[in-house]
Amino acid sequence: MKKIAIISLCLLLGVSIAAAAPGVRQQQTTSLTTTGTFSGDITHQRPGTDATIVGTISGTYEMGNRSGRFTGDWATGNKTGTFRGGFGRHILLGKISMMVDGTEKSLPIIGFIGAKDGVFIGRAMSLIGPALYFKGNYT
Repeated sequence: MKKIAIISLCLLLGVSIAAAAPGVRQQQTTSLTTTGTFSGDITHQRPGTDATIVGTISGTYEMGNRSGRFTGDWATGNKTGTFRGGFGRHILLGKISMMVDGTEKSLPIIGFIGAKDGVFIGRAMSLIGPALYFKGNYT
């Protein structure tokens, strides 16, 4: 019984000293939020010199510490619509919508995205249609 009391007292004393020490305290981090715009092209092949552009995208984004969200418009040929969603390190999840015969139709999208030095590139796919590549600039 005496051992338990001594161990408890030492543990209480050690925790108190560690909590009061200035170098041990956890620093609070502030959330950095960045907003901006993006615009880019949609292709069937990987973006490059021989890729045929089949559409365009543009919109806005909001970036947090580790993830972000976006909303924008897309256009291919004579069809247009909107898209929105979120992204993490390299994954993209969202919803793409368009008007068909006066009714809004939407599909989920999933994809991969990478960004560096004001340029983003990625690939997205849905339940219907081919997987499309996209590349553009953000500010």
